[in-house]
Amino acid sequence: MSAVIVKALWIYGLAIVVSLAVAVVIKVIVVALNKLERRPAALAQPAQPAAVPPAAFAVEADHIAAIAAAVHAMSGAHRIVHIEAAPRHSGWAAEGRLVHHASHALPHHPKH
Repeated sequence: MSAVIVKALWIYGLAIVVSLAVAVVIKVIVVALNKLERRPAALAQPAQPAAVPPAAFAVEADHIAAIAAAVHAMSGAHRIVHIEAAPRHSGWAAEGRLVHHASHALPHHPKH
């Protein structure tokens, strides 16, 4: 009987050692990935954008009027009041649940 207990304890100890080894490997991977992720952010210096002369953005008034007229013609009398994500319809999911639950239902009429 003692041989069985010794073998069970040996297997239990082996499981502990393997799980600790896996935990250490995972911790090493996480630490290494965090160091790699931080390194490029520290090395990258934000570049100063080149100053663009104001003449490069000079747009004539008739061009602005033409763009505004085109936007008004495309949008018409409509205006955007509210923007949000469209709700997802659960038709397929509801139908799937109905079929699944119906497969478990007992017949409501007696068999003859």
